[in-house]
Amino acid sequence: MADADQNGAQQSAQSNNEELWQTIFAVGHPQLRAFQNFHLKLPSPPRCRMCYAPFKGVGGLYMKFRGKGPANRNPRYCSACDKFLRAFPGGAEVEMSIIFVDIRGSVPLAARMQPAEFSRYMADFFRAATQALIDTDGFVIDFRGDCVVGVYPPGFSGADHASKAVEAARRLLLDRAPKAPDGTPLPIGVGVHTGLVYIGTVSGAEGGIQDLTILGDNVNLAARLSQMAAPGEALISDAAWRSGMPGDGGAEERVIQVSGKTEPVPVHVLKLV
Repeated sequence: MADADQNGAQQSAQSNNEELWQTIFAVGHPQLRAFQNFHLKLPSPPRCRMCYAPFKGVGGLYMKFRGKGPANRNPRYCSACDKFLRAFPGGAEVEMSIIFVDIRGSVPLAARMQPAEFSRYMADFFRAATQALIDTDGFVIDFRGDCVVGVYPPGFSGADHASKAVEAARRLLLDRAPKAPDGTPLPIGVGVHTGLVYIGTVSGAEGGIQDLTILGDNVNLAARLSQMAAPGEALISDAAWRSGMPGDGGAEERVIQVSGKTEPVPVHVLKLV
């Protein structure tokens, strides 16, 4: 009987947490949005991945004074957001846009460079990609090797999240293409897709650290598109393009075969010029 009561309480808590995460990512939590808008006015990056509290510069000092410096357990979040993640584990299924930005040829490049030089090179890439996402109302949810993974949940990015993800891809290729050490545009491939995604917390092995992640077939498709994009290309799924660029036929159209998919996938192509 006690076990049944405990299981029932856990299921109720999980249900409540799911509603909370649905509000945050699908609708937008008013208090979190207020924090984000205020924090973005303060310098400077890096920032908390949830509330955008700055960790450097004058803004970082101000936030530290208010007790919202980087969390000791998980420095990608401020101490307040880290506490929130641990208190309310879980997640929700939300339709959103996803972007993967991947460097081409980073392994042979690293072999030709000194470690410190390559580290600066990668830091410049991560900085440019992160800023392109922030400037278009998205945020970085993960760094996977030489790849940046960004998300545009409606609760953070608005109903036009698809157009903002496409705009981030365009900026990275055209306006703000990161530069290689020789000054040429960095050979990056970009994948953008819109679809239903599970977004929520996962527990790490290090002391039960909670972190945000995205899971599902639509995440895998966005990743595959970035892998299949040629250097200087963005492959944008038809779902993202139709949602974000209605009536715009200016991009090249292709139909590609994606590993794991039985049907060909139509994409729209942006190119570095």
